[in-house]
Formats: sequence, C-alpha cells, structure tokens
Amino acid sequence: MQRLKLISFTLFKIGPKTFFTQLKKSIYEEKIIYHYKLPIKNVRRIFVKEPFVHQIFYNFGEIPEVVKEKIEKTFGKEKLKIFRERLNCSSEIVCTFLNGNFASYCFFAYSQERFAFFKLSENEIYFYDCFTFPEYRGKSAIYSEVKYVLDVFDKGKYDYANVEIEKNNIPSQRAFAKLGFYKTAEFYLKRVLFFERKVKL
Repeated sequence: MQRLKLISFTLFKIGPKTFFTQLKKSIYEEKIIYHYKLPIKNVRRIFVKEPFVHQIFYNFGEIPEVVKEKIEKTFGKEKLKIFRERLNCSSEIVCTFLNGNFASYCFFAYSQERFAFFKLSENEIYFYDCFTFPEYRGKSAIYSEVKYVLDVFDKGKYDYANVEIEKNNIPSQRAFAKLGFYKTAEFYLKRVLFFERKVKL
C-alpha cells in the first residue's frame, strides 16, 4: 500500500509521460554519444533571417513566468525542478524568443567540473540539453543562440566550446556543425537496472 501511494504521488508530481520515460531508462538504456569540439576563434558566422532575441539567465528567479509555464506544460514539473537545480549550481541558460514567443533554450557551463564523459577545462564552455519547440524548428534557433553565447563569452578567456549529442539526434548534429563543431570522440553508454557502463570507442 505504501509503495502504491509513493508511485501515485510521483505520477502526480512529474506527470505520467516523464515518470514512465524515466522508469524505462532506469531499467534499460543503450546509446552512443558523440563529443564535438570547436575552437571559439573558428566559429562560423551564418546569416539568420529570423529576428531572434536571446537572453541569458544566471539563476532560476530571473526566468520569466511564461518560460516556466511552457517548460512545465511541455515536459512536466520534474523538468522545471531540474532547471532550478542546474541554475542554482554552476550552469546558466540561454533562451531564444521569436516575435515575443519562447522558441528554444540551451544550458551551458564554464566551470571546471566533471560531466558524464569528460572534465571541463578552465578555458572551455560546455553546451547541453538544447531544445527547440517544434513550431520553431528549421529556423536555426539553436545555431543562433549558441552563437550568441560564444560572442558574449569570447573575451580571450575561453578557447574551446564542447557539446555531446546522441548518435540519432541528427538535427542537433547539423545545428552545431553549422557553427563549426567537429566530432572528436564517441562514447558507448549502457544502463541496466541502475548500473551504468561507459566506454570510449
């Protein structure tokens, strides 16, 4: 009975879609991840016709309510909690708006910390968890917002940018390739019943 109550509470808190997705991943997950790198001085400049507006938020309290509401509606309450935890630690988020509408976002970090497959060096930036809402895809939103961050932080202190993308995520690979990112490594991840195996290929 207690276990059923816990499951019911979790379903209510994070939503059934997120709950079952996470449950499935905790039982079994297998994927290949590509690591991409870019010397910031070599970033490509491509004309983007859409009048995107970008804004960097350094803590959770700065994020507009309209952004929080769309994240919760799209992904559930648990994702919003993850946003708060990341922004209270060592990550920032860049959000992109088109005609006043929230179009995409991407997290980034630039502190020396260890991620799933590598340790971020002192002079490097790491982008992760980038997402464009379906109605704004194909307009180069991710390219535009990542380029914006690189322009803001390109002050001689940072030399390289990094991103890790799953093998089957072709749109993200294309978006970062536009900027000049190139693949430097491949990793294999297998998770079975909460146990993980990570291998560099």
